[in-house]
Amino acid sequence: MKVEYKNVKPNDTKYINQISHWYLKEWGIPQEKTIQSLTQNTTKNVIFQILMADNETLIGTGGLYNKVGIQKHIAKYEKYSPWIALMFTEPDRRGKGLGAKLLNEIESEAKRKDHKKIYLFTHSAESLYKRNGWNVIDQYNIEGKEGVIMSKEI
Repeated sequence: MKVEYKNVKPNDTKYINQISHWYLKEWGIPQEKTIQSLTQNTTKNVIFQILMADNETLIGTGGLYNKVGIQKHIAKYEKYSPWIALMFTEPDRRGKGLGAKLLNEIESEAKRKDHKKIYLFTHSAESLYKRNGWNVIDQYNIEGKEGVIMSKEI
């Protein structure tokens, strides 16, 4: 396996379409919303989006964002930024350490862009992030779904 990373640019239509398909399947995010946020980025919310590939086969993605959805639900999180968000790996590739590799690449890119502290929220991958040096700073419950807010100094 030869894992490579690419920063997604607004004109990378093929990649953005794949990401939008993944996000629709995984979280029900409308494809148009993903395509708009990654191509137009008029709000400058997307700091960067990284694509992970294995020998040119796209296998995952994630990015760093100024704002995330949880901030609409819980106002006290408005003070936190930037956020690692929308980390995804192909379901048949999960459990093989690729999430940690993608996380490390996103953290490295955030550090290259001079971010000192980053945040994320999760309801399903807390152990992955803890293994990679993240700290729980709060817990939340939205519509019966419990999760944690985490931070990391980089």
